[in-house]
Amino acid sequence: MPQKPPTIRQKRLGAELRKLREAAGMSGEEAAEALECGQAKISRIETGTNGIRPFELRGLLSAYGVTDPKLIDSLVDMAKEGRRQGWWNHYGSTLPGIADLAHLEAKAVTVQVWQTVLVPGLLQTPDYMRALFRGGRHDYDETEAERCVEARTTRQAVLDKPDAPELTALVYEAVLRAEVGGHEVMRGQLRHLADLAEAGRARIRVMPFSAGVHGGLDGPFVLYGLLPSGMDVVIMDSLAGAAYLEKDEDVQRYRALFDTLRNAALDPANSLETLKKLAVGP
Repeated sequence: MPQKPPTIRQKRLGAELRKLREAAGMSGEEAAEALECGQAKISRIETGTNGIRPFELRGLLSAYGVTDPKLIDSLVDMAKEGRRQGWWNHYGSTLPGIADLAHLEAKAVTVQVWQTVLVPGLLQTPDYMRALFRGGRHDYDETEAERCVEARTTRQAVLDKPDAPELTALVYEAVLRAEVGGHEVMRGQLRHLADLAEAGRARIRVMPFSAGVHGGLDGPFVLYGLLPSGMDVVIMDSLAGAAYLEKDEDVQRYRALFDTLRNAALDPANSLETLKKLAVGP
């Protein structure tokens, strides 16, 4: 049976352990000696191919000289999560990447979205979702589409938590003018965005056509700000699947891009006014 590819949780943990090992000046062979295992196991852990048990992880962190209790607890929790069952397991066959998204959204302190094509998933109405799932990339049948709507709606509950992430969504004007699902569905979606912005549940900024050429034309992305500091993740979605960027230099490049795009977008007040006008229609 072919081995399952590593999840984003396993890859995040492995990448952090590799950084900590290198910071400690230890080779893979020395790490293997500290854990009393083969060097191949260390390699598989660091690539996310293999998980690591919490007691092994604590021993490895001790060998690396890690003493920060918050960092230790965060990494141990990440190691445990690979074995946990959550609401997302019910939808795994239809939406195989949903566990990773749910994990990132649950752990995020900030979520920064740049979207050029669609309303961000956490801000979509059920009718907008149905139109996407029934006629978009997947073209699911009615039963599959409803499962996807249910799963995405469940994901949106993260915004109602007391410790909900701070969500900032920059949306290109084309997203707001494309009539996904028809005129009435789109009007309902625009009213929903205006309500979210007015209630302070999401910071929504509109990038107008008048902004001209800008750095975001290459495509949408989502930047998850996570704790401990330095463990942020960027996701870019495409037909080939989601690409995850975790290297510091990649994350910083996209953080700088997001700041540039935010500065070019309409301010919150004018963005809200734009949403309300488009929701009313001509």
